[in-house]
Amino acid sequence: MHTETNQLAPPEVAQHSKVPPHLLRYLLQELEQRGIAAQKVLPQIFLGQNTDPSEYLSHEARLTYQQSRLIILKALALTGDKSLGLAVGHRQSITSLGLVGLGVMASPTGRAALKFGIRYHRLAGSMLEIDLEPADDNALIMSARSRFHEPVLLTFFVQELFAAMAGVVRFITGSRQAIRRIEMMQTSPEKRSLYHEALGSSLSFGASKNAIFFDAVHLERPLATADRFVLQEVETLLAGMIQEESNRLGFLKIVEEEVRRGLKNNPSIEEIAGVFSMSERSFRRKLTAFQVSFRDILSQIRQSQAMELLLWSRLSSEQIAAELGYSDPRVFRRAFKQWTGETPSQFRKSSI
Repeated sequence: MHTETNQLAPPEVAQHSKVPPHLLRYLLQELEQRGIAAQKVLPQIFLGQNTDPSEYLSHEARLTYQQSRLIILKALALTGDKSLGLAVGHRQSITSLGLVGLGVMASPTGRAALKFGIRYHRLAGSMLEIDLEPADDNALIMSARSRFHEPVLLTFFVQELFAAMAGVVRFITGSRQAIRRIEMMQTSPEKRSLYHEALGSSLSFGASKNAIFFDAVHLERPLATADRFVLQEVETLLAGMIQEESNRLGFLKIVEEEVRRGLKNNPSIEEIAGVFSMSERSFRRKLTAFQVSFRDILSQIRQSQAMELLLWSRLSSEQIAAELGYSDPRVFRRAFKQWTGETPSQFRKSSI
């Protein structure tokens, strides 16, 4: 059976992606409505001197997967809401997808719109692997898989994707019947009514996969917003963005792997440049071309590793400092306070 997938980046390099913060913008809106300030989940490095944290999540911003996941984990811990992803996805509309959304609207039919959206879904900040497969009756099945094998985040991302997708499909087809049924791997939630409101009545839990089954009749109907000239323009722009990001990922993946491998020994830029048989000057120039510095990479890796160890391990601050290549734990504590606005112990306590 033929499977149509997005080719931006294979799973093994997905964690090195710089993704648009589309999802996080709506997460912050949902938290704000619940009385939780953005400062509670965003690292201090995002906040700077600006009083409006949302400006750091503009359409031009890019976050690493590690940065995104830690923000989401903090939000889940603070709200204690196992259906948080559903609420975040329900907030979104087709305009939330930016250029990808414009291409979806300009597609000739519902089927073409689905294929277009899934082809470029990662450019809209998607955190999942998405497959689109034909069913026996000429319908389509969209299934979502984890890129990072974290059950808590998989549930959040599937909820967010399916709620957003349901809204988009209803908008472009003008019908709630375009989605035949939805299957979710998560166990049946306490508040099933929330799911039925966002996803429809034909919904089952504890399934073997996360999937949306689309109705063939509705997929073949022409879209009122179809425009082949706009579609061509958008596709050209998106294809260029994919190629640029693919080139970037291939190089930065190896850089980050080498830094992580030698993290305990506090790797220098000269050592990492040597892996590529490059001078330090040439290596710096290449990183600059990708709008990143060696200091940025080292800091981001240390920050994500530190937060992960504080959230999920019982290591002391001194032990974590050693894991990150700091010879003096006090230097680590100062760096962590600069990243997050909290000391390591404060961060650990606030995440419980």
